[in-house]
Amino acid sequence: MLRDYARLGLLLAKDGNWRGRQVIPAAWIKGATTARVEQPHLRPGVVTPSFGYGYQTWIFAGERRMFALLGVRGQAIFVDPVSGLVMVHTAVRKRPTGDPGEREAVTLWRGLVRDLGG
Repeated sequence: MLRDYARLGLLLAKDGNWRGRQVIPAAWIKGATTARVEQPHLRPGVVTPSFGYGYQTWIFAGERRMFALLGVRGQAIFVDPVSGLVMVHTAVRKRPTGDPGEREAVTLWRGLVRDLGG
C-alpha cells in the first residue's frame, strides 16, 4: 500500500507521465496542483494559513510548485515536481484537525525539500 501511494506521488511529480507514457494529461495535473489567479478564494493563505486548494490537492504557498494529498487522520502524500521528491506519511490521529503532528509532517517535508530538493 505504501508503495502504491509513493507511485501515485511519483506519477503526480512527473505531471502524469509514467515510465515515458503520458497516462494523465500534464495540463490537467498542473491545473490541479497550481493556485489559479481567477480563483483567489482558493489561494494559499486564504483557504488555510498554510495551504491553497486545487482539484483534491492542497497547494503550498510560494513560487515553487509543491502540493500534498492530505487524509483526514494524518495520511499524506507530499510532492515536489521540481526535484521529483515524494514523501508518504501514514498516521491515524485521534482528531481530524488541530493535531500537532500536522505541523511536524509539514516541517519535515519543508526540511527535506530544502536539503535534498536542490
